[in-house]
Amino acid sequence: MVFLTRMLKNGRRVRSSRGKFIDSLRIYVRGGAGGMGFPKYGGIGGKGGSVIVVAKEGVTLKSLITRNPTKRFIAENGGNSHKNRILGEPGADITIQVPPGVTVWNDFGQVLVTTVMPNIGVLEYSDHRQITMADLPGLIEGAHMNIGMGHSFLKHVERTKLLLLVADIQGFQLGPQFPNRSCLDTVVLLNKELELYQDDLLDKPAMLVINKMDVTEAQFKYDEVKDKLRHLADVVGEYPEELRPERVLNFTEVIAISADKDTRGVEKLKHRIRDELDFHAALQKKDLETEVIATLRAQMNPKGPQML
Repeated sequence: MVFLTRMLKNGRRVRSSRGKFIDSLRIYVRGGAGGMGFPKYGGIGGKGGSVIVVAKEGVTLKSLITRNPTKRFIAENGGNSHKNRILGEPGADITIQVPPGVTVWNDFGQVLVTTVMPNIGVLEYSDHRQITMADLPGLIEGAHMNIGMGHSFLKHVERTKLLLLVADIQGFQLGPQFPNRSCLDTVVLLNKELELYQDDLLDKPAMLVINKMDVTEAQFKYDEVKDKLRHLADVVGEYPEELRPERVLNFTEVIAISADKDTRGVEKLKHRIRDELDFHAALQKKDLETEVIATLRAQMNPKGPQML
């Protein structure tokens, strides 16, 4: 038996508060047995089939159950060797399509496949400067309660020096049974999830990238929300209490690009990331120097003469 899960929480299953979003699933998996050999003629039995898990966009664990209600996935056995076929026929593999970000566990608690981990990349510049970036798995509503990838995502945010949020100009919909969130809604909800998980994350320097600006009517949609994105504090009051953050991220910059087609925009973003990191590093250094000087002055403050 193996487990397919989109979150980690003490090995237990965690459901969405809406009750319909399946975060984990227990299935039966068995590879095919090898075929029998034919020693008299040096025959070799066919290799048993394998069970392969493949991540595919648009697939859900719920649709996996719909396609296979028994939740049993058994690969084909290898064929036997015989006098007319020395090498047995290999057994057919079986493929299980799952959503991206799934972790596969066995009954012993061993992780067979590690996709909730961030993808680490390096930005390289012409002067040989390098900046490490972590591409973290997507964040969904309820992540602060460990729904979806939950804490497996959020714990990595704590170690970052700069938050770079990426939102689709077309908005986002978790599934057919969930509301369709606009680009602005998505940013507000990301803000709320960060606040509920750990309030001081909102104090980190933050930039916002609005992506997929090459799609139809993207510029029109962006023109409608760009001022609101730069001044979230003025618009969050329009949201219901359960979605409204008490504090908002202060984006130092909002950049609209097409990561797929706008190479100049991506290059601009790359250099703006460097500028922001350098600026805040200088501020931290200045604050530290001021604190050290103040401490030394307090320690060196001479006492006045005493009257006897």
